[in-house]
Amino acid sequence: MSRRSKPFPFFLWHRRLGLFALALVFILSITGIMLNHTESLNLDETAVESDMVLNWYGINPSGTPVNFSSGNIWVSQWNQQIFFNGETLFTHNKPLLGMALLNDMVAIALGNDILLIDSEGEVIELMQSASHSPVVKMGLLENQIFLLDQKGNFYLSDNQLTRWYKQTDEFPQDYTALLSVKTELSAQQILKLKKTYRGQGLTLERVILDLHSGRIFNDTWGIYIMDLSAVAMMLLGISGIWVWWSRKLKLRKKKHYQKHHKI
Repeated sequence: MSRRSKPFPFFLWHRRLGLFALALVFILSITGIMLNHTESLNLDETAVESDMVLNWYGINPSGTPVNFSSGNIWVSQWNQQIFFNGETLFTHNKPLLGMALLNDMVAIALGNDILLIDSEGEVIELMQSASHSPVVKMGLLENQIFLLDQKGNFYLSDNQLTRWYKQTDEFPQDYTALLSVKTELSAQQILKLKKTYRGQGLTLERVILDLHSGRIFNDTWGIYIMDLSAVAMMLLGISGIWVWWSRKLKLRKKKHYQKHHKI
C-alpha cells in the first residue's frame, strides 16, 4: 500500500491567507460602502456615545466627578477639568476641595489655590491661600469664607476675598456644619458633564474612516494592517494561480498515464 503524499504547502498557505484576507477585505468593503454614502447615512452628524469607543480614543473622562453645590450653582471636577453648572470653567491639577458663595462671588478651593469667579461663571482670579500646609476644607462663616488646613489651622478671608488671615481666636466648635460638603450628581448632570468634557465629540464618520484606514488600531502602524490586506490579495492571486496550474499539470499527467497504461 503506497503512502499518500502530503499536500503541497502552497495549498495550506492559500487557505490560511484566504481567511486572513477575508476579514480585512470585509472591513474595507463595508466601511468603503458606508463612506460612499456619508451624507445619506448622516455619518458626519451622528455622535458616538459608546463609552468603550470614546475610552479607546481617550476623550472620555475616567473615574467619577467630584461636585459641590450651593443654591442653583454647582461646581464639579472631572479629571483635571473644572465645570461651572456643567460648562467648562478651568483646568487645574489640584483636587476640588470645596466652594462657597460671598457677595455674588464664588470661591473654589483647588488644593492651596483659590479660584474666584462671579455668579455667571466668569473667572476673576486664581490666588494662593495663606496656609503653608495643604488645605483640606472650605466653608462659610457669616460674611467670611474660611479654610481649614491639614494642621487644623483656620484662615478667614476679608469681605472682598483679596486676603486671608490666620485665625488666632477660638473657632466655633460646630464649624463642621459650616463646611461645604460633596453632593451627588444626577444622571442628567453627569451626562451633561460628559458631553461638555468631550467638546465636539466623536462622529461616526471619524470612526469609520479610522477603521477603513487602520488608524483606529494605532496612528503609527495601524495603516500597515490594512496595507496587509492588499498584499494578502496579491499573494492570494499568485497562490491561486499556482494551485490551479499545479492541479492542471497533475490532471494532464494522470490522463497521459491512463492513456498509455490501459489494461
